[in-house]
Amino acid sequence: MLNASTPNGQVMLLDGITALAGSVRVEGSDQLHQFAESLGNAVDARDPTTYNHSWEVAEVARMLARALGLSPEQAETVHVAGHLHDIGKIGMPDEILKKPGRLTDEEWRLMRHHPEVGTDIVRPIEAFCSRGGVADMILCHHERFDGKGYPLGLMGEDIPLGARIIAVADTLSALLQDRPYRSGTCFEAAMAEIRRCAGTQFDPVVVIALESISKEAVEFFTDKLDRWVFGRKPAVAVCLKT
Repeated sequence: MLNASTPNGQVMLLDGITALAGSVRVEGSDQLHQFAESLGNAVDARDPTTYNHSWEVAEVARMLARALGLSPEQAETVHVAGHLHDIGKIGMPDEILKKPGRLTDEEWRLMRHHPEVGTDIVRPIEAFCSRGGVADMILCHHERFDGKGYPLGLMGEDIPLGARIIAVADTLSALLQDRPYRSGTCFEAAMAEIRRCAGTQFDPVVVIALESISKEAVEFFTDKLDRWVFGRKPAVAVCLKT
C-alpha cells in the first residue's frame, strides 16, 4: 500500500498524479469539474484540518468571479482552478503540512514551491494551459498585489485575475478553519483581516466584490454544518451567525 507520509510514498504519489493528469482527455465541463474536484479532495485528505478547503475555495472563487462580471465560462474556469490551487502540496511531507509551529527556512523554501509543482502537474492537460487559465491561476495564487508574493513576484494586474480571486477565497476559507498552529476565526474577523490587506496582499477590487457577496458567503459556510465535524469547530458556526 502507498504510504504518502514517507519520502518514497510522496514521490510515488506525485508521479502517479502527474501521470494521471497527463492521461486525461477532458471532453466536457462536467468531466473537467469531476477531475478537478477529485484531485482537490486528494490534497485535502492529507490533513483533517483542511477538510473541504479546496472545495470551499472553488465555491467562493466562483461567487467572486460572478460578482466581478466574468462570463459563465470564465467563472467555471476559476472554479476549476480553485479546486486545484493546492494540488502541488500532494507530495509535501506530512511533517511540513501538519507542523503545529513555524516552518524552518528550509521547510518554507519547500512549501513555496507548491504553486510551481501544481502547475507542472496540470500542464499536460491542454484545456488548462490557455493564457491566464487554470495553470496560470495555480502558479500565481500566492502572488501579492504589492509584488511581494511568490513564485514570480508579479504585481497588480500582471497577476491573472483568476489568481487574484483565488487568493482572496483561499484566505477566507483558511481563516475560518482550524489549523495545527491556530484556531479558526469567525466570519467578521476574517473579513476584517482581508479588508486590512486590500491593496497590499489582495486586489482591492476583489475585496470589494467579497464585501458584495458577504451575505451569500455567510449562508454558504453556515449551510455546511456537517463539514465542521471534519475540521471546523461548531463555535465558528455561532460566530458566523452573529
